[in-house]
Amino acid sequence: MRLNSMKAIVLEKTGGLDVLAVTQVPTPQPGANEVLIRIHCVGVNYADILSRQGLYNWANKIPYILGLESSGTVAAIGSNVRKFEVGDRVVVGSKNGNYAEFIVQPEDGVLPAPETLDFPELACLCGNWMTAWIALFELARMRSGEIALIQSGAGGVGTAAIQLAVSLGMRVYATSSTPGKMEYIRSLGATPLSYEEFDGVLATHPPDFILESVGGEVHRRSLNLLAPLGRLVTIGASSIRVNQLNPFSWYNAWRNLPKVSSKDLNSQAYMTLHVGFLLEDHRERIVPIWTRMVEYMTEHGLKPIVQPAFIYPMSEVRTAHQVIETRKNIGKVILDPSR
Repeated sequence: MRLNSMKAIVLEKTGGLDVLAVTQVPTPQPGANEVLIRIHCVGVNYADILSRQGLYNWANKIPYILGLESSGTVAAIGSNVRKFEVGDRVVVGSKNGNYAEFIVQPEDGVLPAPETLDFPELACLCGNWMTAWIALFELARMRSGEIALIQSGAGGVGTAAIQLAVSLGMRVYATSSTPGKMEYIRSLGATPLSYEEFDGVLATHPPDFILESVGGEVHRRSLNLLAPLGRLVTIGASSIRVNQLNPFSWYNAWRNLPKVSSKDLNSQAYMTLHVGFLLEDHRERIVPIWTRMVEYMTEHGLKPIVQPAFIYPMSEVRTAHQVIETRKNIGKVILDPSR
């Protein structure tokens, strides 16, 4: 398949929303061991915001096409490709390149899509659901009857983690900042809590598992709340803000990054998780995890939360980023490259 050019969002410089624009770039062509994928839906992640701002230390050197995950169909394959055929529905998780109409990936870097999910739902799996799954099942090894606290429970990772924990038979609590999000958390089977009250409410029955993504004071209070033999998995620090022109903001950001020392733990486990690192550098570990997760989701009838209001044309990428930055979304934010 040969098309001269495609739409993409290339990060030419870091900064505010104004640096985001749709442009035309050459369409990539697959090598012998590669797959060309027509992207139907792009998953927007908080890491994309950090990349745009120049604050994501795992990002490529600019210029590069933004985007960590997508779903689509195979448009062309290299001569040595055996696992996929043209027309197959697939999922991609990669270091960059997904804010586009097409992407080329090594055959071993492409994941088969479960038939039970549509393209917007599939675009949630690599970032949100793999993060929640690995945190709960692969790292923390959670069990039925244990208590879970999910910080930032109404977002993409949070709604995934709540569904998984509830399906496992855990007693689930989740934090949020608005009444509407709290009601949504309740509809998923968890007990909603505000950030101001969560440690007070849970002081008499501390959680066995905490999924922490906020950082700062929330991270410190979460760590202090953890039950004996409890497991805390940290996946980010969304509350931390940096003004590149203000050196004091850099100091405050450093001070509020999640940190832990041996004196903070007593018969407890503290773990970190970066799914992008696994997808990029340890693909051999991802395939069996992917298989277990997809089978579990199918068995329990679980689906990612994607509300139509949070599916945007790629031309409205600035709005999509702003929604995540201001925490207006419930569930996943999606870009549609066809629009």
